[in-house]
Amino acid sequence: MTTGPGAERKNNPSAEESAEAAFNLSRILMPLRQGDFSARIDKILVYAQSAAKSRDARARNNFIRFAHLNLDAALVQALESLVFRPRLASKSDEEKRAIALERSFDRLEHPERALLEHYVSSSDPLNKYIVAGPWGHQYLKKRGIEAQDLQAFDVELCELLGCKDTAAGKIVLAYAGLSCLLDQLKEGLD
Repeated sequence: MTTGPGAERKNNPSAEESAEAAFNLSRILMPLRQGDFSARIDKILVYAQSAAKSRDARARNNFIRFAHLNLDAALVQALESLVFRPRLASKSDEEKRAIALERSFDRLEHPERALLEHYVSSSDPLNKYIVAGPWGHQYLKKRGIEAQDLQAFDVELCELLGCKDTAAGKIVLAYAGLSCLLDQLKEGLD
């Protein structure tokens, strides 16, 4: 029988869950290390592994926060490379349109479906960029959409954009699952 802090950590189910989450993270992240995204993916992996090994709660939370920030940055980079941004639209035009879209989507119960329907039905390139680009994901996160709904949104969006097999498409498809695994890692370590 082993005693001491190591034994307590081995018998602790949350430590096992966090180790499993860290393993699953690395398993998903390794194939995503392609092209322009490899540096961000490497950072996510390093921060997640550091969080799993850290004994200090504050440091663990910081590592996981940094991993989330890099994951979000990789998603933004991927979406910006996938979705056409109109050249003539200014930032103020984009902000005004985003506010108007937000008001209309705030009234709906399932904004993820509405975003996709709006992307398909709209003929305005700026609307398409706003809905399918980084703003769409930020809006869904702000609305507190469940992870499985966000993942379904990402799958449908990648089908619409025809980008499932590209490096950027793979980042978008993996985003919701990776975000959940980072949350599991944090919960398992707390």
